[in-house]
Amino acid sequence: MKRQRGFSLLEVILAFTLLAVALGILMAILGGGLTQVRGAADASVATLHAQSLLDEVGVLEAIEPGSRAGDFDNGRYRWEMDITETEDPAPAGLSDPNAAPVETVGLQLPSAPLLYRIQLDVSWGRDDLGRSIRFVTLRARTPPSPLEQFP
Repeated sequence: MKRQRGFSLLEVILAFTLLAVALGILMAILGGGLTQVRGAADASVATLHAQSLLDEVGVLEAIEPGSRAGDFDNGRYRWEMDITETEDPAPAGLSDPNAAPVETVGLQLPSAPLLYRIQLDVSWGRDDLGRSIRFVTLRARTPPSPLEQFP
């Protein structure tokens, strides 16, 4: 009689154990990937909301210093916007062709635009899982003429 060759019970149990460990590691990797995809999607939506808010400033509404806050998507995304007047880092000098370059440093034309720093913080999530993105930009507006200030 010939002895049949095959796998012993110990070998089968060991193979199933290795398979279970490999599947567990694979599931953990896929779960982490899904978390990263969800985080990237949330950041993309927050960026789109921020872009729509920043696009309105100076176009659909006047640029005024101050703070505002609100939310999107029924409170899922929260935002805070701070607008402050800032100094122009490179002011235009007076146009006097006879003036030496040193004499025009720091001088601005009377109708030079006012420069505003806009900081927008968009946040989402709760507690330890909360995330946020900060956007900072500069916007210019022409100052009101003396006739507009005193009607």
